[in-house]
Amino acid sequence: MGKDNKDLGMEDLEEQAAVEAAADNSAQTADAELNINEKIPYVVPLSKTYQFEGESIKEVDLSGLEDLTTADGEYVDRVMAKLNYHPRDKYRDITYTKHIAMRATNLPIEFFNMLKWKDQQAITSRIGIYFLF
Repeated sequence: MGKDNKDLGMEDLEEQAAVEAAADNSAQTADAELNINEKIPYVVPLSKTYQFEGESIKEVDLSGLEDLTTADGEYVDRVMAKLNYHPRDKYRDITYTKHIAMRATNLPIEFFNMLKWKDQQAITSRIGIYFLF
């Protein structure tokens, strides 16, 4: 690792600080250029094909997340209040993200309620990535 700061002269400390700051700026610029939502697909493959209202569904397209508005968020929060449900971490909570998925996909609650836990968790994870990264 680098030298111990107490062994460096003032000039060396300034130089080390400048190098560290430049590296940090470079890393921040690289991070800003990386948009994780462009790299992770919105289409979530399901572990099996579900039959729902005469349709075979083997994946859920969450690209509608891009179109959600503040009004949609307020609506989901109101639904949670009516359910008297207050998740500690909204974007990792299955119930909360199920209602977000309904808004993003226009699929009804009955569809999401019939999913295997693994499939709903994959949807929850994708929604969490969208909102948290």
